[in-house]
Amino acid sequence: MFPLYDENPRSTRPYVNYALIIINFIVFIWEVIVSGFFSNQRATMEMLLEHGFVPARFLDAPLSMDGILPIFSSMFMHGGIMHILGNMLFLWIFGDNIEDRFGHAKYLLSYLLWGIAATMAHTAWALSVGGDQLLIPAVGASGAISGVLGTYLLLFPRARIVTLVFIGFFGMRHRIPVFVYLPVWFIFQLIPATFGAVAGVAYVAHIGGFVAGAIFGLGYRSVLKLRKSMILPREIKASFDSLEEKRTEKPHEIKPLRMEGITANDYIELLIEMPGVNEKDVELNVQDNTVFINAVTVDGRRKYHGKAMLHAKIASKPDFMQYLNGILRVRFKRA
Repeated sequence: MFPLYDENPRSTRPYVNYALIIINFIVFIWEVIVSGFFSNQRATMEMLLEHGFVPARFLDAPLSMDGILPIFSSMFMHGGIMHILGNMLFLWIFGDNIEDRFGHAKYLLSYLLWGIAATMAHTAWALSVGGDQLLIPAVGASGAISGVLGTYLLLFPRARIVTLVFIGFFGMRHRIPVFVYLPVWFIFQLIPATFGAVAGVAYVAHIGGFVAGAIFGLGYRSVLKLRKSMILPREIKASFDSLEEKRTEKPHEIKPLRMEGITANDYIELLIEMPGVNEKDVELNVQDNTVFINAVTVDGRRKYHGKAMLHAKIASKPDFMQYLNGILRVRFKRA
């Protein structure tokens, strides 16, 4: 299954995700120059040993700079053109929505933490296997990107991935739900890791990163539910509006909006988290493939402001809109 793109709207520009992709390609160009496109075996090995992650070196001095720095440098190195193209494709497809939900700084920190978790999982596996596996340098962004996938599964399970599925020599496009696509991807990592089919791929690092990302996603969802449960009922909040000082307060702007998209052949549906608002007070404006969203809560304390950038043009007016339990569900026909 070859992913092409996801049908999941976002409300911000994923500048960190763009930067990560650019840095990875810059580092790869440097690798190509140093190693003669990996044709110079001695230069290639020296480069990988110096900047790649070697488990034995880390275990000998885990708190030294020689032990710590390769954890991060190895995240931006790759062993070949297909290696980096595959990783960057997955980062391009899945990373933007996680950055949109987390914010720029938190996304960058999370990405690095997922890479660290993947590296530690690989180290534990190499230590259990022993032998040459402790001496082989590991490179690639796969571990950190696996963390992105694990988080994506928990936050956007109903989003769809437009995928090219090959049957023999023929390829067909299918829209596969995330709750199917990513578990299948995980199984394809788990099987070779379980039966010891290494073949130069750090499958355990992928698994470690994915599990770390899933834990992050689960924690994030739990925090959101806790915050939502702490919001006062609308009737109680409305009673505070009788106080003049509360009415004159400037509302706190909430952006980016937390949302999820469902794309079908003839419509696009958005699920937008907006607790505390009245459905009739929600303003929706459509310009080509972008939906601009504005609303103020009943108590006037929070203002929701954002946009959903879609992959297809839609009608200027919603075909269906419903507000229930703090979630605005709005459906547009595809133009």
